[in-house]
Amino acid sequence: MIIEAHGLSVELPRGWSGRVFAAPSGVATLHAGSFQLALDDGEFGDASTGSMPEVAAFLALTEYAAGEGLKPGEGLFAPRRIPLPLDPTSFGERRLAHRRPGQVGTQHFFTTAGRPFCMYAVVAGPRTARRGQLLALDRMLRSLRVAARGR
Repeated sequence: MIIEAHGLSVELPRGWSGRVFAAPSGVATLHAGSFQLALDDGEFGDASTGSMPEVAAFLALTEYAAGEGLKPGEGLFAPRRIPLPLDPTSFGERRLAHRRPGQVGTQHFFTTAGRPFCMYAVVAGPRTARRGQLLALDRMLRSLRVAARGR
């Protein structure tokens, strides 16, 4: 299934749920998970990751508004893509927005189509289960399409 809105498009793995929404400022957020996502959730999925099953994966792709020192393609947002495949060693408990038992996370800042984003991913479960979750995240992120603003 493909979800598409606000200039973002991604193909979800079979059995995953997802949504794309925009803040009042117009910046977009995409959430995807291998479980049923919380309907009313913040940009980095605190409610969804708080209710993750023991073996699961979650992805948030959150856009930032340029201005006040944030320039797309510069500084923290200088990278032009998400490094794929995702590196399992980049995931850790300390990289979670909120530490939860059995979960590890990672984040990566980048700019694509002139739009600055943070990719935040969380996986849960034993290492053997995490490998499968990472493969699913990689496939999904390879399908990601971002349109420039105004298109």
